[in-house]
Parts: sequence; C-alpha cells; structure tokens
Amino acid sequence: MTETIRHTAVAGHFYTSVPGKLRDEIASYVSNPAAPKAKAYGVLVPHAGYMYSGAVCGHALASVEIPGTALILHTKHQLGGGTFSLAAFREWETPLGKVHVDEKLETALANVDGIDISNFPHFQEHAAEVVLPFLQFLNPAVKVCVISVSHAPTETVQAVAAGIASAILSQDGGDTLIVASSDMNHYEDHETTLAKDKLALDKLVAYDTQGMIDVCFARDISMCGLHATALMLEACKSLGAGKVELLEHTTSGEVSGDMHQVVGYASARVL
Repeated sequence: MTETIRHTAVAGHFYTSVPGKLRDEIASYVSNPAAPKAKAYGVLVPHAGYMYSGAVCGHALASVEIPGTALILHTKHQLGGGTFSLAAFREWETPLGKVHVDEKLETALANVDGIDISNFPHFQEHAAEVVLPFLQFLNPAVKVCVISVSHAPTETVQAVAAGIASAILSQDGGDTLIVASSDMNHYEDHETTLAKDKLALDKLVAYDTQGMIDVCFARDISMCGLHATALMLEACKSLGAGKVELLEHTTSGEVSGDMHQVVGYASARVL
C-alpha cells in the first residue's frame, strides 16, 4: 500500500518542530526580501538547516509570488527511485500543518517520458521538506508536487524539462512556480567556495545551463542540486522565461565562524 502522507523527517533537526517558534522564525526571514517581489517562473533556494541557510531561502521566496502550485525539484540524496522520481504522496506534513499535493499536475507529470513515480527517495530527504514551511507561510493554500533529480545527460534534462513545461501548461492557467533546491560548493574554505560558486553562478545568470553543468564538472564544484537546477532552468525556458537574477550568495562560515570548511548557499529567480 502506498503511503499517502509524507511525515516530517528532519523537523527538530534542520529546523524547529515547534509551530509557533517556526512561524516566528520564518516571519523574520521573509520580512527582508532579497529583491522587490516579482512574478517568476522559477527560483533557486538552498536547503541546509535554517540556522545556516534559512535566511537565504526566506529572502528569496519572499522575492517571488507564491502561486497556487509549487513544483519542487531537489537533489537526490537518498537511495531508491529513478533519475527523475515524482513523489506519490497526497499530503506533505510540516509543523505548520499539511500541504496538499496538486493531483491534477501530478497526473500530468506522471505521464512525462523519463519521470517515474516513487516515494522511496523522498521518505528521509530533507531538500524538499525544508522549503515547504516557507511556501506554507507565504501562501497557506499552496499545493505542491515534488520530484527528486539525479544526474542525467543534458539532452535528457532538456527533454524532461520540455515535458514538465507541457504538463504545467496543460493545467488551468499553468500558474506554477518551479523551485530548485540546491546548495553550492561543499567543504572547502570560504574564499575557495565563493570563487568556485561564482564560476557556476556566472553561468546561471547568463542563462547558460550547459555552461553551468560544464564548469561544475571541470572545476570540481560540488553543487549538489546541479541537475535539479538545470531542470528548473530548462523548464522555465520552455515556459517563456528570458533571464535569471542572482539574489544572494554566502557560505555557512558567515554563520558558524568556521571559514576553513564551509558550504556555499545561493539564491536566484528566473523571470
């Protein structure tokens, strides 16, 4: 029997499990948008513990309109499923309540060539879960669909992206925000991480998906959601997006004080 509710896996670890405290924390983050709010096709946000990247995530999501549906594309940290695995839950639980799945969009996405249906890579995955409370706070009526993304050739990413765009457009109005969940370079010093990240982010801002992928491999930039971000960019392009704006870029060292081994965090929006 398929599990219909995706229960929290990292509440109390990556973020507080106390509803009132969580609401207050998110309110403080979203009160300071990274840019004036705009309607966007997509957004890139980080997915670490809120202590480290919650501000970057909140500032970014407060800079875009949160429509009725959000499609979250995230790194595949967990085992199980295929390269593009669509979660089949009916609801996602957070300390702020349950987020309903957009079942019409889910059905359309399930028919896209290359996307399979599997809950396995989602049960313990944090990369989508940490984004959900922000979406709930900003739009309590938001519905979601969630796809885990592993490595794939660029041609495959582009084909699946085109299918995702078609699935979105097949819905009434096609009003869906595509959220890519990814951290940047991992476990090098602060200055190295900022420099490496900039190489990838320059390609991102140039809307050069292939260039972003190439430079990450060529320069060993451990951007964990590289292909999830590429999928978001290409799907947004198929929907009519024309530019990418970098919103913020920092590292965990700015919070922890340890500048020797950091993780990079960045946000951007696709307009």
